Amino acid sequence: MTMDRSQKIKATHLMRKAVDYVRQSTMRQVYENAESTRRQYALKDKLVKLGWPLENIVTIDCDLGQSGSGSSEREGFKELVAAVGNNEVGAIACLEMSRLARNSQDWCRLMEICSITQTILIDEDGIYDINEFNDRMLLGLKGTMSEAELHYLHSRMRGGALSKAGRGELRISLPIGYVYDEIGKVTKDPDIGVQSAVNQFFEAFRMYGSAAMTVRHYFENGIKMPRDLSRGFSGKELVWGALSTARALDILHNPVYAGIYAYGQVQTTATISGKKNRAKPLDEWHTYLENHHEGYISEDEYKVNLARLSSNNTRTAPVPPPREGCALLQGIAICGICFNKMSVHYRNTVRHGENTPHYECSDVARHLGGDRCQYVHGTEVDRVISDLVLERLTPMAIKNAIEVEEEVRQRETASDNYFVLRLERARYEVGLAKKRYMSVDPANRLVAFELEKIWNQRITEQANAEEDLKAHENAKNKEGVRPSLSELMSIPDNVKEIWNSENVQLKDKKRIIRCLVEDVTITKDGRSIRLGVRFKTGASTVIECKSPPKSWELWTTSDDVVELIRGMSALHTKDEIAEMLTEEGLLSGKGFKMNADSVGYVMRKHNIPSLQEHLKARGFLTAEEKAAQLNVSKSVLHKMKNAGKLDCEIVRTSGKGENMFSP
Repeated sequence: MTMDRSQKIKATHLMRKAVDYVRQSTMRQVYENAESTRRQYALKDKLVKLGWPLENIVTIDCDLGQSGSGSSEREGFKELVAAVGNNEVGAIACLEMSRLARNSQDWCRLMEICSITQTILIDEDGIYDINEFNDRMLLGLKGTMSEAELHYLHSRMRGGALSKAGRGELRISLPIGYVYDEIGKVTKDPDIGVQSAVNQFFEAFRMYGSAAMTVRHYFENGIKMPRDLSRGFSGKELVWGALSTARALDILHNPVYAGIYAYGQVQTTATISGKKNRAKPLDEWHTYLENHHEGYISEDEYKVNLARLSSNNTRTAPVPPPREGCALLQGIAICGICFNKMSVHYRNTVRHGENTPHYECSDVARHLGGDRCQYVHGTEVDRVISDLVLERLTPMAIKNAIEVEEEVRQRETASDNYFVLRLERARYEVGLAKKRYMSVDPANRLVAFELEKIWNQRITEQANAEEDLKAHENAKNKEGVRPSLSELMSIPDNVKEIWNSENVQLKDKKRIIRCLVEDVTITKDGRSIRLGVRFKTGASTVIECKSPPKSWELWTTSDDVVELIRGMSALHTKDEIAEMLTEEGLLSGKGFKMNADSVGYVMRKHNIPSLQEHLKARGFLTAEEKAAQLNVSKSVLHKMKNAGKLDCEIVRTSGKGENMFSP
């Protein structure tokens, strides 16, 4: 064997570095199997005996605690491959070949590089030259056996875990609100405060129907959500903090709250860049056991919550969720020409300073280069649909009011319990901190100081809990006494007043409409708009409305004012007409007071003859014409008029002192 070694180890190998590669699969093996680690480090002595100088031997041990099943997490293996590829390594030493790699991909890559760079491999069994056929075949067999060994170990362990999970007995991490009891059964957390917090969360989601709105409700009301740091295995390490959107989504997607034992929601998948954890659809889960334990919600409600979250997604939902904006038919308006969904555009009106909705269908124009199908003013459409919905809601107004009032009372009770239980928990923490402080040895100053600090913190938390409870009770008292059941039964049918109230948000109106209406098909024909309404029940109806006048039509002076001007124009000047209209409180189309210029504009637009034209038709003469008739200048004519020497009728025709004279 010594002769064989001397033949395989050449001077070119000894001139390069020798690498002692050290690896253990887990950190537990590193601590418990210390002898194996010691033997791997001892390979350095073997390399010295084979002829490598001590200073030319490098130990790579940064992969301790890393599995050999892949190379993405093994920085030491990457360093080794890079050094071999740079022709810096003459030999690689390891206790056994399975230390280098336990999968064919990494093993074959390393063998190929070693073959090119003439690098030999050394283990306890011998020395191997990849370029020799027998050694290459032996190393290939060892690599295959190493991978097979890992496969068998993994298969046995995985099979046992899946078998146990199939019966619902495999322990998994539990969300807040659940713990394992003494015999390993999943039960609700015995802490009533934790149970109340979980129930309150689902109540809030039922009310808002949105994870983001639920989180905002918690933030605005200062409500905290517990977190179990032990992930349900002990239930002793609770931390109360603010609720985040990601946390809310995790709770809503977790089937454990519906009494379902699920295993395999996230599975490891092989990718180009290594193994990754990927979420799987329900039909690919390993285990799905219903009624496995007591749930906070039913399975039906769990599925409804998932459907609601999916519908809230503006990118993937077939009908986008209600958004900001005053268009009530956003997402459910259908074009009556091409039957595609209509989009919503908002235009700011200068006159009223507010956005007005317009329903537009531009699918053909966008994709085929044609003209847009329709562009419909949405104000009148929304008004007609609102009236239709109110007609359907009116018979149920009192019944809904009673149901809402009962639900509000239940939510207030849950909110009260949260603050009361929080104060009780704070008092318990104060008592426990006090007991610990009193039990410590006074001579142990460092421990006593820390326990006193914790005691003071618990006292501060108790004071904050008392203040929050007091503030909550004061807020309830400010709301006043709620109506009784008899008062609710006797209330008038004021649904329309509530609908038009500023307290009702546009999103709520849209949600109400979507509960009743499936979609609305809009067809515009000139000024007429036909609406085909299809209800959730399958019934349908057709209603019509008129498109509102255009802005320039709203600015047009009314016909009544025009007729008054027409009647006054034969006897009065423009200034006199404007003054009389102002006295009667009549304004222009834009809502301004009438003046001589605006009266003149109306007269020109409607072909109303002015006072001058009326007098001209009767034969009256202008000042120039009268002066020429009398053979005098205009200044002399003016002096004769002021002196009263003209024997004719004189009519003032403008506010600038212009006059006309009878023949």
